Amino acid sequence: MNVVEAVGEELAAVAGHVDNLDGRFLALALMLQLAALALRALTWRNVLAAAYPDRKVPVLGVGCAYAAGMAANAVLPARGGEGVKIALARTQVPGSSIPTIAASLSVVLLLDACIGGILVGVLWSTGVLPSLPALPHVGVLPLAAAAAGLALVALAFTARRIGPALRRAAVAAAQGLAILRSPARYARTVLPFQLAAWGCRIGVVFFVLTAFRVDAGLETAALIVVLNGASTAVPVPGGAGTQQVLATYALQGMLSAAAAVSLSVSMQVGVTMVNTTVGLVAVMLLFRTARPIASLRAASWTREG
Repeated sequence: MNVVEAVGEELAAVAGHVDNLDGRFLALALMLQLAALALRALTWRNVLAAAYPDRKVPVLGVGCAYAAGMAANAVLPARGGEGVKIALARTQVPGSSIPTIAASLSVVLLLDACIGGILVGVLWSTGVLPSLPALPHVGVLPLAAAAAGLALVALAFTARRIGPALRRAAVAAAQGLAILRSPARYARTVLPFQLAAWGCRIGVVFFVLTAFRVDAGLETAALIVVLNGASTAVPVPGGAGTQQVLATYALQGMLSAAAAVSLSVSMQVGVTMVNTTVGLVAVMLLFRTARPIASLRAASWTREG
C-alpha cells in the first residue's frame, strides 16, 4: 500500500467518525475549550500582576497574548508559541522585561507539570495507566554524574564571562516568581483558576469521546490530556503524530488502533481550529485592526523585535 492510499484510508476513517458524531457533546466541548483558554490566560495575568504590583497588567491584553501564543503552538514545534506569548505580553506591560515575563510563564508551566505528575501517579496506582517499562540502570548514574559535572563547569565558565548580565537576568527572573513568595495570594489568584482550567481540558476530551460514542470515563480523558501535554515536547508542530501514538496507547481495549488514530486526528484538528480562531481574533484586538494578515505581520514583527 503506498502513502497516498494510506492517507486516503485514514481520511475516510475520520470522515466516517465525523458522520456519526453527536453535536450536543461537541458544543459542550467547545464551550469548555474556550473556558480553559480564558482561565489559563487569567492565571498567567495574575502571576504577572504579582510580578509588577506597581503597574497596570491588563486582563484583556495579557489574555490576547496568551491566546495568540496558543494558536502559534499549533504550527511551531516544541511549544514555540511560548515565545509569542512572552513577546506580545511585553507590549502590554510598560517597562517589563523578557526574563521577568518568561519566569512568570514558568510558574504556570511548573504547576502544569506538578498536576500532570500527580495525575500520572493516581492513574498508575489505580490501574488506568499500565506499568511503565523499567529503565536500564547500567551506566546511568555515571553518565548522569558526568553530565552534571560538565554542566557545572560550563556554568562556572559562562558566569565568569558574563557574570553581570547573568546577575541582572537572575534578578529580573526572580521578580517573575514573586507570586511564589506569597502563598496566600497564590492560593487565591492562581491555583483555583489553573485547577479549573485542567478540569475544563479533561471535560473537553471526555465530551469529545462521548460525541464519538466511545464509552470511556473521566480517568481515560485525564490520561489523554496528560499524554497530549507530553506530546508537545516533541519537536513537531502541535505534537502531530505523537498525539496519535499516545492516543492509541490510552484507548487500547476500547478502540482499534485505526479508530483511535482517526479520533485523535479529529480531536486535534478541532482543538487547533478553535485555538487558531481565538488566537487570530486576539491578535486583531491587540493591534486594533480588522485585517487578519496585517495583524499577523504586526505580531511577527513584535516577536522578531
